[in-house]
Amino acid sequence: GLKRRFVQTAPFCRRGLMAQGLWRGLVPSAALVLALLAGRADGGLIKGILKPLRRGLNDGTAMPVVGLGTWKSKPKDVENSVFHAICHAGYRHIDAAQVYMNQDEVGRGIRRAVATADCGVKRKEIWVTSKVWMTDFAPEDMPVAVDRILRELGLDYVDQLLLHWPIPYAKPPPGCPPSCPERWAGTDDILRPRGADGNIATGDTLLADTWLALEAAKKAGKVRSIGVSNFNVEEIKSLAGGRPDAVMPAVNQVEAHVFWNQASLLDSMKALTVAVVAYSPLGNPELYGENSGMNSAVVSDIAAETGLMPAQVMINFLVAQGWIVVPKSVTPSRIDQNINFELKLTSEHIAKIARDAPQKRLANPKNRPGGLPVFVDEPIEPRGVEPRGAEL
Repeated sequence: GLKRRFVQTAPFCRRGLMAQGLWRGLVPSAALVLALLAGRADGGLIKGILKPLRRGLNDGTAMPVVGLGTWKSKPKDVENSVFHAICHAGYRHIDAAQVYMNQDEVGRGIRRAVATADCGVKRKEIWVTSKVWMTDFAPEDMPVAVDRILRELGLDYVDQLLLHWPIPYAKPPPGCPPSCPERWAGTDDILRPRGADGNIATGDTLLADTWLALEAAKKAGKVRSIGVSNFNVEEIKSLAGGRPDAVMPAVNQVEAHVFWNQASLLDSMKALTVAVVAYSPLGNPELYGENSGMNSAVVSDIAAETGLMPAQVMINFLVAQGWIVVPKSVTPSRIDQNINFELKLTSEHIAKIARDAPQKRLANPKNRPGGLPVFVDEPIEPRGVEPRGAEL
């Protein structure tokens, strides 16, 4: 009975679990159920051994709480890092995207792990997420985009597909670049169409129409779970388009880390029963260097107190509050370190970090019409052309 969905449990228990924004859906073992429930003893925090934890989603699927991120992983590194993560470190969740331009190697790493007898893992045990890029948001382009993702990964299905950002792009016509009509006059990258002013050429597709096309991919069996990335609350609500039978996104993947903890968004997503996935949970030290904060005393002092590594403190901070995380690394020792540890932070640790860590968003591309940033967290800076490849 413990392998059944929580929706089949006693009503009072079900309501109690749902009210806490919590771990619903399919669960793999009685030990895991007990771990998740026991983990709420300290101020409602999730505790215990990190690696086996799964988060039940609103569509009945169960998503591993830690995944390997693959953004900015170099093509020659990513196959080996994915293989190591699955076969040697015990990861069962890989996060990919069309725009990362490395899905073929991600897929090879997954298939290699499945084909290696000593790894002892089956394809159905590995959660694979990918993301649809905004040039494919027109409903007629969605089936082609989904098939392209499956072909690049070399898989028959993916476990989850997300809409990557909430701004549809105007897809350049064939031959552009280099020969582009006026609307796309500044385009030098087919995935990032631009007008003559250098700003993104946005499209007219309604997000509700894009979402309906993604629902069709789920109905066709090409994806098990669908969600979004970098969406705000109103954009998520708009996806239904007035349809009472519309599918609620299972997740919203956003930037989150100690130094951008997204506390308000976390509460809003819990109210919608949408799980939250943190990209750049370590502040993305490779891209942002010292500003990522891994060397900050806010983190290092608690690391010294708990015996955790600084990266583990940052991951623990998020997971304890209900986040799913996808830290990126191609270094075997760091891949291991990011999943093989015990969640030790107390409610006092969480409160101290939330109080003392300065907050600043790192990823905010200027992709809205007119060159405006996606998010408005502070006074808008002067408009300008966003550097190529700034989107996660």
